[in-house]
Amino acid sequence: MSRVKRRALILASLSLISLVLITYQHRTAPITSFRGLSYPFDVLNSVTDLTVGALKDVFSSFNENRQLRKELADALLERQRVSEILQENKRLRELLLLKEHMPAYLTTARVIGRGYDRFLNTLLLDKGENSGVREGMAVITPKGLVGKVYLVGGDFSRALLMRDPNFGAAVRLQASRVEGVLSGNGGSLSLVKYVPFEATVEKGEAIVTSGLDGVFPPGLPVGVVHTVNKEGVTFFQQIEVLPYQADSTIEEVIIVKSSTSPPQRPPLKAPRTGTQAP
Repeated sequence: MSRVKRRALILASLSLISLVLITYQHRTAPITSFRGLSYPFDVLNSVTDLTVGALKDVFSSFNENRQLRKELADALLERQRVSEILQENKRLRELLLLKEHMPAYLTTARVIGRGYDRFLNTLLLDKGENSGVREGMAVITPKGLVGKVYLVGGDFSRALLMRDPNFGAAVRLQASRVEGVLSGNGGSLSLVKYVPFEATVEKGEAIVTSGLDGVFPPGLPVGVVHTVNKEGVTFFQQIEVLPYQADSTIEEVIIVKSSTSPPQRPPLKAPRTGTQAP
């Protein structure tokens, strides 16, 4: 039943009850000739007064309910706003803590867009060349590796996500110390390639960057081993990795400088010919 029909039914019920009560009082009271003449008008006045009073009560309740609903909606919006602020403060505190323990820290950037290119999985960041961002720099969160910068503008940059097939990083299994190359497969899981068949790899083992690629600083958390498959392979295991950081929930990131390349060794000197002195 709609709200209008329900209110009409309430008004009709109140009017009927009022008429019955007035009729009952008239039958039980002594009747005079003057009272008998004015009775219809008294009944009409009483019904009118009761109806008007009922209408005032209904409209008053309606206005009060409307005001209460507005106040409730405002309170819910304020609660959501406060909750969002608290969540943002928590993320920023985590980023600040990570900054203090990250020697290669460059800048913090906010995600302002997501790439929808079917060939690339990317994030659009609000920091670029003017903030010192360069191609190849690592992009991380307090949870772990996100990807790397692959395109830089003046005040923006694009990060290639870890799950993209074009992504690559040198990694190390933290417990066994086995090294491999991390690559994306376009889905929620990444791959670690070139791990020898005979190497012992356990499900749930943590994976970190090794720093051997000269791009990512060593020790950045990447994810954990999700599945290990040795069936039907000859040289290398098939290892799937569950990243620590899901890219669908990223709002702020830290951009870190590339790892320092290992120092070059001096060229080997050619041995001198001839007989050496004793």
